[in-house]
Amino acid sequence: MPYYCRRESAGSALSTNLQLYSLRKATVGWNDLVQATAARGADGVDDLKERLAFILVCLGLSLLQLLGQNSPSPDKDRMDEPRALLRKILNGSHVDRLTRRCLNNTFKDFLRYYDSVRHFGKNRDEMNYRIIDRLTLQELDRFCCMTIEVWNTVIAMYKGDDQNDLNEISSICEIVSFNNLAEQPGRSDLG
Repeated sequence: MPYYCRRESAGSALSTNLQLYSLRKATVGWNDLVQATAARGADGVDDLKERLAFILVCLGLSLLQLLGQNSPSPDKDRMDEPRALLRKILNGSHVDRLTRRCLNNTFKDFLRYYDSVRHFGKNRDEMNYRIIDRLTLQELDRFCCMTIEVWNTVIAMYKGDDQNDLNEISSICEIVSFNNLAEQPGRSDLG
């Protein structure tokens, strides 16, 4: 079975690269947001919370598709839950123990936000609203870094597989580039 971490979509339904498309949308949204925040400060950015949530959703689509496509479960009716998929990928990789623990913990935090956005709507205790209200640029920056590390781990694992179109890349950063939040002018007023 070919793995689905291909560089480009060839246009046919069999080679559509949804996870890379989602990651590119997250990158565009993030870079636009970082530029807007640097120019006007976080308080001057229109629809800040919506933009943060949109980028988070794009990261989530990218990661969950990447993990699901690269951890197939043909003997089951349902896919494993996302944390189990990540654990499986990381356990099969050459990622050191400390990095593995950090990625798993960050992914757990990420899923709390992602699930709140997926289930956004009136609920009994409005917990989903409170969770999204806590989403900040710094927290999303952490999730962007985690996403890149997960992508790079998958690429490294499957780079040598002839069924993958990965010979010319060693990092997802050769395809997408998230602007660095820490290097933006006015960093002190980001929040």
